[in-house]
Amino acid sequence: MACKSIIKRRDKIIKNETPNNLKEKGRIKFFFHAPSSDLPIRDVLGEQVNEIKTEPHIEIGAENYIKDCYQKYIKNFSIGDEKYLFLMTTCRNKKLTTKNNKRFIVGYIEKDFIGKRGSSAFIKGTIYIYTFDDSIPTSELKYSNHVRMKLIGEKETRMILDHFGGRKNIIVECVKEIIYLDKNNVTCKKANCLFAGECLRGKVKV
Repeated sequence: MACKSIIKRRDKIIKNETPNNLKEKGRIKFFFHAPSSDLPIRDVLGEQVNEIKTEPHIEIGAENYIKDCYQKYIKNFSIGDEKYLFLMTTCRNKKLTTKNNKRFIVGYIEKDFIGKRGSSAFIKGTIYIYTFDDSIPTSELKYSNHVRMKLIGEKETRMILDHFGGRKNIIVECVKEIIYLDKNNVTCKKANCLFAGECLRGKVKV
């Protein structure tokens, strides 16, 4: 599915806020995995659907920052009282024989910032990403392999968070992998980025 690009638009957030009164519940959102990687990163080379993927933009812990994808869903999440955006993907690395073609929840963004540009919204926050081995197969949660978005309550949210408790957050390793694959920095803003000062692309050592 093609996503509406806003990468050429000069950044100007006309409204931003820190959400209050969030509850311990969340939403799940699907993204396309990069088949060339054994880490759960977005398809930066466009290997699956011939379109490079910029979201989730884990370098700054954001979703829908560069491209509008499932924008209505993200808008609803941005104004809702859910605290967590859980990231789900289908592993497409054929070398991972026990994981390939299976769907997993691989991490989450803890919402603490809402940004808006006109009618477009994005969310940002602390991000946690885990290896496929440490992730949760959606089959264990009895989710359909066709579901791409799902609203979940406090009980299910707590079960997912408990699963990840004590496991290693590999966000730095994932950003290094994105830098390695996306050598020309195509899936990131090259200028006018509002969060350049905190972007992990400029902080991690490859």
